[in-house]
Amino acid sequence: MKATILSLLFCLLVSLPALPGAEPRRERVYISTDKEVYVAGDAVWLSAWCLDASTGRLSDFSKIAYVEVHSPTGMVQTAKLALEGGRGAGRLTLPTTLPTGNYRLFGYTRLGASEEGFDPLTGARTLSVFNTFSNERAAGVEVVEQAPMTPAVPSTGTLQIEAGDAKTSSQARIVLVNNGAETVSFSLSVRHDDGIPGPAGARIADFVQGLRSLPAVRGFNHTTSEYEGEIIRGHVTGTDEAGRKALLGKQVYLSSPGTGENLYAETITEGGQVTFVTSNIYGDRELFLEIEGLDNRGAGHLELESPFLNLAAGEIPSLQLYAGWASALELRGLGMQVEKNFDADTLYNHLPTNLHRIFDGRDRTRYVLDDYTRFPLMEELFIEFIPELRVRRVNDRRELQVRIKNHQNGVYFPTSDALVMLDGIPVLDHEKVLSYDPLLVQFIDIYEKAYFFGPKSYTGVVNFVTYKGTLPSMQFADNVRIVDFQGCSLPLSYTCAGVDARYPDFRQTIYWHPILTLAPGERLEIECKTPLYDGRFDVVAEGLTRQGSAVFGQASFEIR
Repeated sequence: MKATILSLLFCLLVSLPALPGAEPRRERVYISTDKEVYVAGDAVWLSAWCLDASTGRLSDFSKIAYVEVHSPTGMVQTAKLALEGGRGAGRLTLPTTLPTGNYRLFGYTRLGASEEGFDPLTGARTLSVFNTFSNERAAGVEVVEQAPMTPAVPSTGTLQIEAGDAKTSSQARIVLVNNGAETVSFSLSVRHDDGIPGPAGARIADFVQGLRSLPAVRGFNHTTSEYEGEIIRGHVTGTDEAGRKALLGKQVYLSSPGTGENLYAETITEGGQVTFVTSNIYGDRELFLEIEGLDNRGAGHLELESPFLNLAAGEIPSLQLYAGWASALELRGLGMQVEKNFDADTLYNHLPTNLHRIFDGRDRTRYVLDDYTRFPLMEELFIEFIPELRVRRVNDRRELQVRIKNHQNGVYFPTSDALVMLDGIPVLDHEKVLSYDPLLVQFIDIYEKAYFFGPKSYTGVVNFVTYKGTLPSMQFADNVRIVDFQGCSLPLSYTCAGVDARYPDFRQTIYWHPILTLAPGERLEIECKTPLYDGRFDVVAEGLTRQGSAVFGQASFEIR
């Protein structure tokens, strides 16, 4: 009862844009990218700033931002970026089928988008995309006889950048110094300047100025703010209204293969609606959805709803296409294809993530089955060397029980339900695990205490983890649905430190870091791996000071 009251209080608080008497939170998101010109199939590296327009500073409220890319006819790509302290990072990949043209990219939080009159174009970017596989063009592409000029962007703030030419070395040295009195959080990009100008568009200084010019708050539409992470919404389908009423109050599980870090449970509410409050799920993956208490005949199943609002992108400036760019675009297309074919973890560095840890390794007892005699039947494992587990027959069905430790370090087997999982997926019918081939299982993790999932508690948890981690040979009931899910993009820096002589290096972006920080007076020196071709390279830093002032710095160097 206490847990239920706390949960209701939390939902009430995060549904409000601000407490009574306080300035409302007016979240707006700015996205910087590694460059402004791409070929279809390229990765677009992203860095996010979520600001509260009421204060002009980073917002630490919402924990996820949504990114949309639009053509003149609609949304063509999306991404989710986890936020921590108002900063986030990730990437999206442009489809290889995109026609040549200009596209609009913008981001938002659900809290910000709930404001009446919300304009997603505050700080929106325009990206030019060239398709080197197809002659198809988006609406508004204009062929010109003379190359358009590159729009000038003035430097702003106190970030000093020095870059020396790379003549014989395979490394370019870049030095950044914060000459200001405030800490700066910024993204840093080093990219090839091949003469194809990026489209004119908003920079972070324009975004900050736009926040100061926002009209007064008119109100907010009701929404539940994503203070913990993404709120995944779904509804029951495959049945009629009577069937949905029959499912009211039943528990629904959402999970993905792993060690149980992505396991959530909620109940079905009026109209067959379900809402999972998550702590963000990272990466594109399969989700398992199961409604508890349904037999194999089924009586409906859960369908997830898209969190993207598909907002209006406004009028997108037309792309000017110049025939003299053919050789430069050919090199860009080659670099994109090489990166796809030789994609390797050595090119990236993983940045910290705020992972959801339900099960603490300190409370875990792990049995690595290869350390023991292997048996052909699962139940024999418990009899021979796993005293924390036992099987009992309840109502003519076998159930697995987990031994529990009490506060006095005594142990006992409760009669209430244990949570049984296979590769992190709940298996509500214990018979399926008891009949599973133990030779497919690598280890068994046991947690000897009670856990709460939604309104239900379990006395003990056991997770059977297979060698493959993909639930091989497990047959689920018909009411279990397996769906593809777009999780938060993993935050990565693209430093390419692992590039060696064997790599056919035609990278266009040769360095990207989405979240760097420099204190007042601090100096940062970077060694940037150079590609196999010569040319001019631009260094661009974009960010904000602690007080919300815009910072934009740039420099260039030659490789020859």
